[in-house]
Amino acid sequence: MFYRKNKYVSYFRHHAIIQCKGDTMDIKERFIKDFPVPQGDKEEPYIIVFDAYCGQGKSYTARTIARYDKSIILNNDHVRYWLNDYTTNSSKQLYELQYHRLGLLLKNHNSCIWDYCAGHNWEDKKRHLDEYDVRKYIIRLTCSEEVIKERMAKRTLDGVNFSIADYDEYLWCKENIPPIDDSLIDYVINTEENVEEQAKCFLKKYKLTK
Repeated sequence: MFYRKNKYVSYFRHHAIIQCKGDTMDIKERFIKDFPVPQGDKEEPYIIVFDAYCGQGKSYTARTIARYDKSIILNNDHVRYWLNDYTTNSSKQLYELQYHRLGLLLKNHNSCIWDYCAGHNWEDKKRHLDEYDVRKYIIRLTCSEEVIKERMAKRTLDGVNFSIADYDEYLWCKENIPPIDDSLIDYVINTEENVEEQAKCFLKKYKLTK
């Protein structure tokens, strides 16, 4: 269950404490309770990130890959929903929680797919990711703007999708966030085509499934 501020949670950012149904709990402790860290079976865990903007199919591609390699998906929009804060004020807290969980997941032999726009503040993200001594893969997602616009028009908060981004946000991202350098891209998936087959080809190329 995810605790929303207006119903269950009184969240005090400056003290990193959550009041939940009468109990006081450190926010990281509550976060790991609601976003568990299972025991994985990867001898050499890895991290997958996407060079893609909103609407290009990050969440669907992440779920598709995870069905085959059993990676754990870290979704920033899901955490924003959990924090009940979609403003930029939540970014620092969000990344502290996500990096905390990422470290625990890798330590527990889980590979991870981070469902976010890796290109946004890429140098800072790369610096943090490089602190983890595991393989990293960057997948670039492509599709036409017509498809993105159509996807955005149909987007709803439904328990699977947690993003409130719209087509205008996609246009802002395209204008303001440069793509990651081509030399760092490990694979390209066109999300207008058969994502499942492309995901399997990616996993086969890098020998990420048994």
